[in-house]
Amino acid sequence: MKRRLSEMLWIGVGNTTTALGTLVGVRILTQFLRPEQYGVLSLVLGISTLAISLFSTPLTQAAIHYYPSVAATASPRVILKSLLRCFRRMAPWIGLALLGGGVVYTVWGHGSPIVVVLGVLVLAMDCWRSANLSLLNAARRHQRYILWTFIDTWARPLAGAAAVFVIGASTEVVLAAYVAVSGILLLVFSRGLWREPDKVQARDAPNPVTDTLDARMWSYALPLIPLGIIGWASNLGDRYLIAGTLGVGAAGMYAAVYGLACAPFMMVGGTVELALRPAHQSAVAAGDNERAASIFRYWLLAVVTICAVGVVIFAFGHRLVAEICVARAYRSASGLMPWIGLGYAIRSASYVFERICYAYGQTRRVLTIQICAVVATAIATPVGVLCAGLIGAAIAVPVYFSIQLATAIVLAGRTLSEATKGSRELSGATLTRASG
Repeated sequence: MKRRLSEMLWIGVGNTTTALGTLVGVRILTQFLRPEQYGVLSLVLGISTLAISLFSTPLTQAAIHYYPSVAATASPRVILKSLLRCFRRMAPWIGLALLGGGVVYTVWGHGSPIVVVLGVLVLAMDCWRSANLSLLNAARRHQRYILWTFIDTWARPLAGAAAVFVIGASTEVVLAAYVAVSGILLLVFSRGLWREPDKVQARDAPNPVTDTLDARMWSYALPLIPLGIIGWASNLGDRYLIAGTLGVGAAGMYAAVYGLACAPFMMVGGTVELALRPAHQSAVAAGDNERAASIFRYWLLAVVTICAVGVVIFAFGHRLVAEICVARAYRSASGLMPWIGLGYAIRSASYVFERICYAYGQTRRVLTIQICAVVATAIATPVGVLCAGLIGAAIAVPVYFSIQLATAIVLAGRTLSEATKGSRELSGATLTRASG
């Protein structure tokens, strides 16, 4: 318990300073960029987020899931190599999707091809960064994880603002600064990160954990691939609808206050998850359901308590937050923050229940949870935007995340019931026990 509290304290400090970097970044960029320019930047980064969610996140989730069993019998580099092989298999599909999207944006959307090229570079670097950070989290190497994330979060907007100040205000200039910062940090932090230890298992020695790792990684990840577009639609899709109906400027204002309102709740959820998920996964892998349940209770209590405080702060202080954190042109949208904050508090709680399904290998149930959320999003967001504009889009956020939470509670309860009663062999627990 002392170790978990120490890890949570370290991660909390790191994530707090990282969140402050996000807020400072929004303040700086909104000061230099008009809402139309900030809107284009947020839409480009949103597409990059979609691509990462589709092609990177499912495999990094699989790496986190299988890390305890792999690390127990082989070098952690084994799982990194498996990730690279899986990424190479997806590369042709990624290239085809990016080519098609780039053509649509430049030809029919009259966008800049330079923005497309820079967006692709940001995506490539963020995918590799995501893979390394996921393994650092699984290995509980929190100091390096936090340091990398912290520097990246602060350096990107600062470099973007410096480039705008020297060269001029444009989306291309900010994206070019992002590419430069990401490349430098990748060279610094990923170099020699997963060296082979002095003594590793012989290559030809049979190992049931590593011999079929690629196949098991794919089996775990495939149900999560649809989650990329589903999660993107739930979290970022509304700004594209707003851009199409109310204009890019309105999307820029919405994106700015949305980022401010959701960042604290994502920080809370991420901090507690970084501290407790590896321990929870290890307990599940060892078949210690009682210890896993205890960790889950601490996890849920911490997230719900802190997020409730955040909702109250936004309800009464959103105008002050806007005055501090965004430029004058964006402050009229501060009334959206309480609704968005409430939605992300609900989302943070739902993610705790989702991690139960992840831990026991029930990724198809995670897919079910997200499908329910995106169906609710597809109904609530257009109705909100068409009926009430920006405020309608914000009110829709807690509506569809409440559907997500209710579904997550039901399916997590079913998963735990099966695990404790032994009514069926769950894929994640069975694999790790057999490998022990």
